[in-house]
Amino acid sequence: MFTARVAIHPTSDLPGTLLQCDFSGHRFLFGRVAEGTQRALLSRGSKLSRARQIFMTGQTSFVDQIGGLPGLLLSASDQGLKELGIYGDKNIAWAVASLRHAVFRDSIDITVRHATQDIVNDFMTVVPVELGGQEDIRMAPDDAKALDEYIASVISTMFPKTKKSGNNFDEIAYAAKRFSTDQLIRVPDARRGKGPSMSYIIQPHTVRGKFNAKKADELGVPRDSTRNSIIGGNSYTLPSGRVVTTDMLVDPDQYLKRIIYLDIPTLRHFEDARKKNWLADVPTSAEHKMGMRTNVNSLDRLPGTRQDVAVCVIVHQLGPEVHPFSEEYVEFMKQFGPDCEHIIGHPDYIPDSISHTRSAQLNAALRLVSPGNFNQLYTAPAKSQIPAKYLPLTPPAAVARLTQPTDSPFLEPDEKQEFRAIPLVTGIEYRVKGSTVESTSSEFAQEALTNYSALVDMQEELLTDIMVRAPDLAERIKLAQDKYFKRQERYMERRRKHARSTSDVSNSSSSESEIEGIAVSEDKKAFGNVSIIAVGTGSAVPAVFRNVIGTIVRLPFYEPPNYKRTYWKGTLFMSKSILLDCGESTVGNLTRMFGPGPDGVDQKLREVKLAFISHMHGDHHFGLLSFVKARQEAFTRYRIRRLSEANLSNTPMDDNTLFLIAPQMAVSWLEEWEQLYPGLLDGVRFIDARFFLREPESPIYTPHFAAVFSDLSQSLNIATIRVVKAVHCLDSYSGSIEFHNGFKLSYSGDTRPNENFVDIGKNTSLLIHEATMDDPLLADAISKRHSTVSEALGVARHMNARNLFLTHFSQRYPVSPRFFAASAGERLSGIRELREDRHGMFLLRNLSSLNKEDAENWNRSLKLTLAYDGMIIKMKDMHKQGAWTDVLRFVFKNLLTEPEEESDDLVVKEPQKGQPIAPKARGGAPWDKNAWKKRKRDSPSVVDTAERGEYRRAAEGNAE
Repeated sequence: MFTARVAIHPTSDLPGTLLQCDFSGHRFLFGRVAEGTQRALLSRGSKLSRARQIFMTGQTSFVDQIGGLPGLLLSASDQGLKELGIYGDKNIAWAVASLRHAVFRDSIDITVRHATQDIVNDFMTVVPVELGGQEDIRMAPDDAKALDEYIASVISTMFPKTKKSGNNFDEIAYAAKRFSTDQLIRVPDARRGKGPSMSYIIQPHTVRGKFNAKKADELGVPRDSTRNSIIGGNSYTLPSGRVVTTDMLVDPDQYLKRIIYLDIPTLRHFEDARKKNWLADVPTSAEHKMGMRTNVNSLDRLPGTRQDVAVCVIVHQLGPEVHPFSEEYVEFMKQFGPDCEHIIGHPDYIPDSISHTRSAQLNAALRLVSPGNFNQLYTAPAKSQIPAKYLPLTPPAAVARLTQPTDSPFLEPDEKQEFRAIPLVTGIEYRVKGSTVESTSSEFAQEALTNYSALVDMQEELLTDIMVRAPDLAERIKLAQDKYFKRQERYMERRRKHARSTSDVSNSSSSESEIEGIAVSEDKKAFGNVSIIAVGTGSAVPAVFRNVIGTIVRLPFYEPPNYKRTYWKGTLFMSKSILLDCGESTVGNLTRMFGPGPDGVDQKLREVKLAFISHMHGDHHFGLLSFVKARQEAFTRYRIRRLSEANLSNTPMDDNTLFLIAPQMAVSWLEEWEQLYPGLLDGVRFIDARFFLREPESPIYTPHFAAVFSDLSQSLNIATIRVVKAVHCLDSYSGSIEFHNGFKLSYSGDTRPNENFVDIGKNTSLLIHEATMDDPLLADAISKRHSTVSEALGVARHMNARNLFLTHFSQRYPVSPRFFAASAGERLSGIRELREDRHGMFLLRNLSSLNKEDAENWNRSLKLTLAYDGMIIKMKDMHKQGAWTDVLRFVFKNLLTEPEEESDDLVVKEPQKGQPIAPKARGGAPWDKNAWKKRKRDSPSVVDTAERGEYRRAAEGNAE
C-alpha cells in the first residue's frame, strides 16, 4: 500500500506543484520545488526528514522550479535527513551548483542526476520521459564530460561527507576560498523554452503474495526449507501423495496501479506526449539488473507473462496554451480508460487559494487590532470549472470546497463517463492497495482558503471568541475598527474633493525644482509619510508564521504637475522605494498582500529603484532573481498598457533602472542564471558594496561605480551612502543612506552590535535593526553573530535614533520574541547585567549614569515597532503599536497554534491525560469555540509565563 497526495498547487505566492508519494514512511516528491515550498510543507506539519528522492518535472528554472530547493535542503538537513537524491533534466545539477556561494551542509549526502533511464528503489520504478526536446546543439564530448565532472565536484564541495562546520563556521568564507567569484559555470543546455520537459511514470513494485503458514500446517508441510522451496515456485509431494503447489499456499501477487505525472508547458511538448507509449511495460527489479529498460517509444511488450497495465491517476501540469478540454487533449485522456482519474493543473482551473494558512490566521488577528496596517490578503476562485460530464460521481471534499462557491453545489455528473477529471488542488489524496484505489481528502485539504468571505469568516470567528473570553478586549477592538473606518471615509472624501478641484485647474507654470524632476519633500513633517512594508521578518529559513527577511521602505516624492495630470490623474504623491534584502518568496508575499495587476504588486515592483543586499546568506538574497524578473515583467505590462491608452509611440515611460548595491557574489549569481534568462540584467546597474567603504586605495573604488552612484543620487535625491563591514560573515555589510532633505535611513543587516555602524548612523531618522534573539539567548547570539532585542535598543540609543523597526526574528519564536515581558526602558537598563562580548561592550558605555527615570524618558520618546509579515506602517504611526499589546498577547497565547508535526512512526498518538486536544475548525482555523472551552477546562494553564519577573530572572541567569 502507498499514499499519493497533492501537497501543493500553484498560487500567487507559491508557483510550484508537488505530488507526495509515501511508502512505509519513506517519502518521494514529484513536481516543482518553487519558492515557498518548504514553508508550505512545514505549515502542514509535513516532515522533510522523510524525503528520499525528489523528481523535478518540467524544465529547469529558478522562478517556478527550484527557487524553494535551497530552503528545503537546509531545513531537511537540520531535521536530520542524511541522504537525498535529486533528479531532473540536463541542467538540474548545474542549477544546484549555482547555489554554491550560499548553500553548505556537511551533514547530508546529496546526489544530483540527469534522469535519463529507469530509476529503481526499494518501493517503485520511476521512468523519466523527456517531452518535446528539439535537436540539441551539443558541445564536444570531452568538453561535456569535463563540465559534468566539474559540476559534480562543486556539489560534493557544497555537501561534503566529512565534518567541517562548527559554532563559528562561516559558509560564505568557505565558499569564497573554493570558488572564484568571477568564474561562471556554463549551463549544459541553454535552450530555455526549446528544451525537453521532464515527466515521469511511477510504477510501484508488485507486492509478493503472503505465505499462508496456517494452511501449510494443516496440510502437514514441514517447517524447514521445504516451505521456501514452495514459495520459490516448486511443488512438494506429501507422504499421502497429495501434491502441494505454490498457488495453494501463497496468495496472488498484488499488482499496484501506476501514476503518471505529465508536465506539458507548450503544444510542442503535447504533440510529443501523444506519441509516447504511457502503458509500456516496466521491467521488474531482477530484469533491471539484467539490463532491461522501459521503452516508451515502442508499442512492443517485454517478454514473459505480464499483468495488464493500469493507470489510476494522472497529474496534468499544463501551460496556458495547452487547453485540457480541447478535442485533441480529450482524445489523449480517453486512452487511459474510464477508471483513471485525471488531475487537471491548467491555470484556468486552479483557484488562487492561500498557501500559508496559519500565516493568514495571524494576519486576520493582526487586522483585528490594526486594520490600517495589514491588508486583506488576496484570493481568487478558479476562472473556469471542470465540465460536469467529466467530474467523478463523488468528488473529493477538497475539490468540492475549493472549486465551488458555498451556495452553489456541484452539477450532477454523467454516470457514463469516458474518463474522470478534477482540478489540481491541495489535499487530494489516493490510497493505493492492490487493485483498489481509494480517493480521500487529506488533512492538507483543511488548510485551504480560496475567497474573501472565508477570510472574513475567520476574522469574525476570532472576534467572537475574544468576545466570549475577554469582552473588554473585544470592546477595544471594535472601537479601534470604528475609528479606522471613519478615518478611511474622511480620506476618501478628501480624495473626491481633490479630484473635483483639479479637474478645473488650467496648466500653470511650475517652479524650477518641480520642472527639473521628482524630488523628495523638503518638509520634515513629510518624514512621517515614509512607510515600511515588512514583506518577510524571519531569519535562516522560512517558517510557519514568518517568511525570511525582506523589507521595503517607500519614500514619498512630489510629482511635476504636468506628469501628474497626464499620467497619474490627480495622485498627490508618488513613491520610490528601497528594497532591503530579498529572501525567498518576496515577490509571492507582495502579490498576496497587494494582489496581481498594474495597481497591485506591479506598482510596488516598479516603485523599487534601489535594492541593497547586505550579505550572501540565502535568507537574504534567494528571492532576488525572481524579484528582478518579476519587476521586468511588470514594466513590460505597464508600457503596453500606457501605449494602448495614449496611442502614442513616444509616450514617456518610467525608467526601469534598478540600482543594486550588493556583494560581488550576488551579481555573479544573477549573471550565471542569465544564461537561461536572456536579458535578466537589462536595466540593473550594480555597485559593489565595498565601494561605499570609502577606501580610495581599494580597486573597488572605480570611476564606473562612481558614475553609477552619481545617477543613483540623482534618481533618489541621495546625498551620501556609507557602508561598514558587519560583524557577521565574509562580505556582510550595514549601511546608512542620507538624503538631501535630511532624512536618514540606517539598516543593520545581520550583525552583532557594531560601533562603526553607530558612527555612520548617528541621528538617523529611521533605524531598521535585526533582533534575532531575545536576551536570555545572548550566548547563542554571540555564537551566531546576531543581536538580541536589548542590544538593538542599545544601538538605537547610541545612534540617537527616534524611530526603531525591529525585524529578522529567530524562527524559534513562532510569532514574536517575548518582547512585551518588559518595556524598552527596562530592557535598556538591564543591558548592564548582560555579559557582552567585545563587539557589544560599547553598549555598556555611559550606562552607569543612566538611571531608571532617564531610561523611561528615552522609552517614551522612542517610536518602536516590532515587525510582522505583511505589516505596512508609516513612521508617524510607529508609536501606536504599544496599544496593541494586550490584544496581541491574548491572541498569541490563546488563539494561535503551531501545526502538529507528523509522528516518526506514522501513528496518530492519543493526547496524554491533562493535555489539551489541538482544536480543529472549518477552514483550518484553530479557534473553534467548543474546542477552546474544552482546552481551557482540561488544561491547567494556557497562559504564557514570560512575565516581568521571569524576564528579570532570565537576565540575571545570563549574567551569571
